[in-house]
Amino acid sequence: MKLINFHTHKPELSPNAVCVYPINVELDTIFPKEGFITTGVHPWHTNSENINQRIEPFKKALKQTNVIGIGEIGLDRLKGASLIKQTEILEYQLDISLEINKPVILHCVRSWSELVTAMSKKKYKNIVKAIHGFRAKPEIATMLVSQDYYLSFGSAIINATPELAEALTLVPRNRLFLETDDSDIPIYEVYDAASDILDTTIEELVQLSHSNFYNFFGIAPE
Repeated sequence: MKLINFHTHKPELSPNAVCVYPINVELDTIFPKEGFITTGVHPWHTNSENINQRIEPFKKALKQTNVIGIGEIGLDRLKGASLIKQTEILEYQLDISLEINKPVILHCVRSWSELVTAMSKKKYKNIVKAIHGFRAKPEIATMLVSQDYYLSFGSAIINATPELAEALTLVPRNRLFLETDDSDIPIYEVYDAASDILDTTIEELVQLSHSNFYNFFGIAPE
């Protein structure tokens, strides 16, 4: 059974893993015809002079059969347009998620309150959602899982701070993913670190990740 790499910008570094490859919408992006893909307008790109130049390719890309989710999308206080503008673009993509019944993968930097407020709107209540690259405090992890978020942890757990290790232990196993994001570290090392922190085996984590993948995306991993 292959390892699941929930979010990686470098799938070629994990040839023996099932990878989900996020493509940030660009006018000249060529979408691979094989493999699992998510796509969306990243918050870093929300300050484009003509945001429609990103929105239209995004909408077109969603029609491809190997696009299984929307992301990464979200809010970032440090980069991109104002949080007000970012929230507008986030909610636009959440509305599309509702229309086509696909889950969302969320990016969040120093804007947890704003993200949770947006996602807590009644019409978004049942959207299947995950935070990728989670590195926040245990209290935030607890708050998010109480609101039905999945959390995905990356290479930061290999040398985890006590707070990040605690956050990992607070996530229910059926809400947990592991990833490498833009790191060159093999996904196996992330699983190895997670198994040590969670006092379990890599094999058990792999089995759980396959179940979680199916529950999140509604499809079986390759």
